[in-house]
Amino acid sequence: MFIPHAYRGIVRHNRRFKSLVNAGAVSVVRIERCCRCFSSKPTENKADNIYTIPNALSLSRIVMAPMVAYAVIESHHTVALALFGAAALTDFLDGQIARRFPSQRSLLGSVIDPIGDKLLMGCSILSLWYANLMPGWYLFLVLSKDMVLLLGGIILKYKSQEQGSLKTLFTVSDGSIEVKPGWHGKINMALQCGAVFACLVAPIYSLQDSNYLFAYLCLSGAASVYSLVRYVMTYQQVFTRVESTPSWMEKKKK
Repeated sequence: MFIPHAYRGIVRHNRRFKSLVNAGAVSVVRIERCCRCFSSKPTENKADNIYTIPNALSLSRIVMAPMVAYAVIESHHTVALALFGAAALTDFLDGQIARRFPSQRSLLGSVIDPIGDKLLMGCSILSLWYANLMPGWYLFLVLSKDMVLLLGGIILKYKSQEQGSLKTLFTVSDGSIEVKPGWHGKINMALQCGAVFACLVAPIYSLQDSNYLFAYLCLSGAASVYSLVRYVMTYQQVFTRVESTPSWMEKKKK
């Protein structure tokens, strides 16, 4: 029986498949499916898988971000609240779909998903501050943390490059680094979403001067500071490891 060349090595080193093939008990299609499960290499290029539901949801969140800002500035608070809720729902859905269905994961999604999150939160917080619905100190804490994370990520990516060139600095397909958010980052993001939601609800029910709102903003701000400190400590440890690697020492000498 003819066996595709790409799967001959797997069949040859697997006793079960070898005995089934010799007995003629399985077809080429079944061999192909089984070999795909045991193969260490993915059968589909992740970078080319761009037409996915999570990507569509992330793009819709990017589109809705300036719409939320416009509704806040124009004092359409109910519309802004509905748009922000819909955008937050897309963030939840694309994560659930990507985790449950591996075929829906893509390299593009891993890039535009955090971009959509930051754009939504940035537009919402900036517009709320502009409309005097959010204090300036809270805006400063959020932007400071995001700027430190952005600069730290750029520096880390540059140092992790074997050649250390600016040409590959903004590429996302080399897989040189991968910084995943910790539990503190996820809690901080949840508190920030709650702060935006509270500031959008406040003008609808005339709660701008509520002590509960101020206390919640203080809690969210403290979480941002704590998350920033943890990320700075993490980056410092990673910088030390990267600079101590032989490839980095050779690049530094050149």
